[in-house]
Amino acid sequence: MGPVAESDVDVPQTRASRRGQREGTLSSPVLPALAAVSRPLVTVATVALAAVLTLCAFVGPVFLAAAVGLVGLLLAWGWPALNGSPSRVGSSTVLGLSSVAAATAAGIVSDDPYLRFLPLAMAASVIGIFLHQLLRRDGRPRLSESVAVTAAGVAVISSGAALIPLPRLEVGDVVVAAAAAAVAAGSLADLLSGRPSLRAWMLPLAMLLGGGAAVGVMAGAGGQELGAAALIGVFASTVAHAMRRVLAVLPPIAGTKGQLAAAAASLLVTGAVVYVPARLLLG
Repeated sequence: MGPVAESDVDVPQTRASRRGQREGTLSSPVLPALAAVSRPLVTVATVALAAVLTLCAFVGPVFLAAAVGLVGLLLAWGWPALNGSPSRVGSSTVLGLSSVAAATAAGIVSDDPYLRFLPLAMAASVIGIFLHQLLRRDGRPRLSESVAVTAAGVAVISSGAALIPLPRLEVGDVVVAAAAAAVAAGSLADLLSGRPSLRAWMLPLAMLLGGGAAVGVMAGAGGQELGAAALIGVFASTVAHAMRRVLAVLPPIAGTKGQLAAAAASLLVTGAVVYVPARLLLG
């Protein structure tokens, strides 16, 4: 039996080495290079889309449904390319139809339960996912990946539809504005991704900015539910930040289409985490 190479032996870590890894002074697993690049377009698009949702929320649920549907169509346009779908046209078509169906299902109901037709839209979207695969004429390579990408897009769109009935609640339009402001303010933390020393503080900063922005909107509108607004703001900014950071490691994020899709996804994904506390805390 030959000698054992030093590289084959597990050398126990010393206390100093473990402390160095925690402090980042020693080599440790790092983020992909793409995730360490600041994407100002994502931030600008997120702020712009958040402003559109806010304005439409104050006009009424029908206008908010149209706005959410348009944001969903933007997601449908860029999501398959961003996530590397092998059948991008078909996937975009399914997601576009899903966006229209979800916005319609949530927008036509004027009494509680407001989301009672949304499961039907989601079920139809799932059927569309598999029908798309049956109609493919390219030999269906990477079938599971294609289904997963489209299904994930449907889930994000369906979550965004939960924002639509909120203006029907008391101060619900302010809640949508507070959540949108939280996502927009939290997106400013993404600009620190190019600074290694500050990158670890991006999430806490996004949460702080999101909670503060939501409280500011609620207070500015004369609402008294500042604690609920802070909670909703923190939830929305956290989930939106997580979505953008997950998508930031994908190569197509370098393109315009990918960045716009990431901005749309970060807004839509917050729908569920805004709707539930809004119903529980504000009625």
